[in-house]
Amino acid sequence: MEQFFYPSKTGLCSIAAYKWLPAGEPAAVIQIVHGMAEHAKRYDDIANYFTGLGYAVFAEDHPGHGDSINGKGVKGYFAENNGWSLVVEDIMTLHEMIKAEYPGKKMILYGHSMGSFLARTCASRYNSEFDAFIFSGTAGKNPVLAIAKAMASSHIKKNGGQKPDDQLNSLGFGAYNKRIKDQRTPFDWLSRDNAVVDKYIADDLCGFTFTSAAFRDMFEGLGEVSGKQWAEKVENVPIYLVAGKEDPVGSYGKGVVEVCENLRKTGHTKVVLQLYEGGRHEMHNETNRMEVYSGIAAFLRSV
Repeated sequence: MEQFFYPSKTGLCSIAAYKWLPAGEPAAVIQIVHGMAEHAKRYDDIANYFTGLGYAVFAEDHPGHGDSINGKGVKGYFAENNGWSLVVEDIMTLHEMIKAEYPGKKMILYGHSMGSFLARTCASRYNSEFDAFIFSGTAGKNPVLAIAKAMASSHIKKNGGQKPDDQLNSLGFGAYNKRIKDQRTPFDWLSRDNAVVDKYIADDLCGFTFTSAAFRDMFEGLGEVSGKQWAEKVENVPIYLVAGKEDPVGSYGKGVVEVCENLRKTGHTKVVLQLYEGGRHEMHNETNRMEVYSGIAAFLRSV
């Protein structure tokens, strides 16, 4: 893994980016978009698996995440205004750098969790830039989204956008463990692998509370990618939807099926849906992760 930096469109930090390269000429390039309150280095295992198959892998830490918390960067904060679009532009800046380094190579965008919302935004706004998409641990339309956005806006007016928002955090994640028996930690919903959960909890760059402004930005992004209007803007390219049936983010599979159906109803003929029985939120970090890796590899070969 090699780290490098480039200026963020937010103007608040430099973006920390990473690349993992195969031994020879890469067959294609995979760009990973990480999730909320985590960072790109958590994808080292799967990135190394991909390089072993001959793919080059790139990723970046979003503003307010990982090693991109520098300069005026605040943990769990994107920007005062237009944060979602600025993060998308940071992702696309890396994409342009990758294209310059590997002209003509097929480009696959792989987004997990909030990263899947960002990747789906890229898929609709920059619909001719990628040859395939992998959306991991994604979600369908949230019925309380309008209320949550209003709460975030109210909290920003009262306390400013850079304060961690415990109320919205509780609203968003408070019930995520409810279907898990013999709960050990507040983050058991991430994976059945206790070592993964414990490592996440021990990592100071994971599990932090988003600021009110970042919650607002994420809610706006989720609203943009929910429904048929988003799907209509996405190119008919191969799309792989992967999630666990016990993932609360995807409403235990229902939200992922909804995204799949919206794509298929709008003429997308190359959508593959893979739901794993018993799997929780981070299928790439689950107890059956090698089965998950193999499924992604089969999709990549088809692309």
